[in-house]
Order: sequence, then C-alpha cells, then structure tokens
Amino acid sequence: MKSLFYPFLVSDLDGTLLNDSKEISAENRDSIALFRENGGIFTLATGRSYKESIKFIEQLQLTCPVILYNGAMIYDPATGQLNPVCLISRSLMLSILKDLEQKLPSSVDIFVYGTDKIYGTQVGELTKAWSDADFSLELLPSFASLPDDVVCVKLVAVADTEEMKELVQWSRANSHLPIDCVLSADHYFEILPAGASKGNALLKVLKTLGLSPSQAAAVGDHLNDLSMFRIAGLPAAVKNAHPQAQNQARLILPSNNDSAVAHLIQNHLLPTLSQTSN
Repeated sequence: MKSLFYPFLVSDLDGTLLNDSKEISAENRDSIALFRENGGIFTLATGRSYKESIKFIEQLQLTCPVILYNGAMIYDPATGQLNPVCLISRSLMLSILKDLEQKLPSSVDIFVYGTDKIYGTQVGELTKAWSDADFSLELLPSFASLPDDVVCVKLVAVADTEEMKELVQWSRANSHLPIDCVLSADHYFEILPAGASKGNALLKVLKTLGLSPSQAAAVGDHLNDLSMFRIAGLPAAVKNAHPQAQNQARLILPSNNDSAVAHLIQNHLLPTLSQTSN
C-alpha cells in the first residue's frame, strides 16, 4: 500500500460534506470509507454542537477526535469525552447578551450554546429555514432565566443581510473583549471564546496524532473554515463556497450537492504520490 501524500482529511459539515437536504451522500460516505481503508484519517470540523453532530459521527463511524462548536470543543469518539478548548465566562456571556438585546433589532435570533443544550428566547423564520431536526432548542422567557449551571461555549446570532452589518459593526466596537467573531454561514454570526477556531483545534488534533499541518487536507465553504485553510497543506473549497474561502483554497471542488468530498478523495488524495504531485 502506497503512503498517502495527505494522510489526514478534515471536512466541514454544512454546505460541504452535507448536501442541501442535510445528508451525507452515498458517494461521499463510500469515498471516506475507501480513504480510511487506504490508511487515511478522516474527521469533521463543524460549528454544530455535539447533539447536532453525533448522528453524522456515528454514520461515518469516526474514531479520530472531532472538532465541534467551531473549535471551542473537541469530541473524542474513542472515549466519549467532550473536551472544552476554551469557554466564555458566565459574566461575559450575560454582558454580551444584554448589550446585543439592547442594540440589535428584536427580529435577530440569539442563541446560547451550552455543552449539552442550546438556549434561546425566540425562533424566527431565518432560523427555521436554516436549521434542521437536530437543532434542539430550549426556549426561555428571557436570558435572565438561564440556569445557573449553564457553561457557555459560544453565542450565535441569526440575522438577515442588513442586521448582519450591525453585528459586524458591534464586533468591531467590542474588539477589546476576549472573544472572536466569525460568520459560519451567510446568516449565522458566531461569538466564540478568544482563540477558538477550527484551525487552532485542528493543530491540537494533528499534534495528538503526530502529524504536521502539511500532511492535512481541509475542505470547507465559509469564513469559519479559513483558519483551517491557512494551516492545511491542501485547502479545498466547494463550488458553493464564500468567495473568500475560494480565494484561500488551492482547489475548487464541485458543490456540496455533487459529492465534493468524494471528488477530493478520488481525484487528489488517493492517487499515487507521483500523480498527486502533478
């Protein structure tokens, strides 16, 4: 068996590995299995929570650590442990929530992602359109009702294009806070603990496996994937990706609806070393 030039592959979920029906195609699934049979290591890096991701982890029978919450937590399927990389303190969380509620239109949905639950006070049409059955939400009368034991992993605001501009302005005005902000989809604005990113979490996973970033291929579709693209030896973007993601990628793949991950594996990861380097 020839050694793989890129023995490690990490894929985003929504808009990348999943099609628009939020499913993993049979071609993607079979190609991932073939990649692993040939010595490759495959995992996921997603903004989803554990509960939103576990069915895909189980479908793919993953054994490598999985990057969740856009890098704020790492799940180890071998032990079943969900390990925090970094968290938002309760006092900071409550301060941010109060500020956002005062400054943003009431139509913006705001969600608190805990380690085992997602909390919110309303679900608007944009959230309904973009979420799926795995988005399990506990509705509260107000964020003042958040249980005292909630550990905040991240905050998410779902907003339309004009509201998103206000969120970006808010993030610039609050750049002094120990947070990092990123768009994970066109209507999803995420507030993460400082230092949390898919890229930083990927470095941790690679280190545990004894691999270098140059041995990794990464595929994604949006701005939250850029931190992986900057360090991976082979960054690839799907055809439907954000323009900035495409600009940072070395490869442009078919769209998420055309089994892009399978295309990457079959055409760029599994060929022999000489073919890969051409």
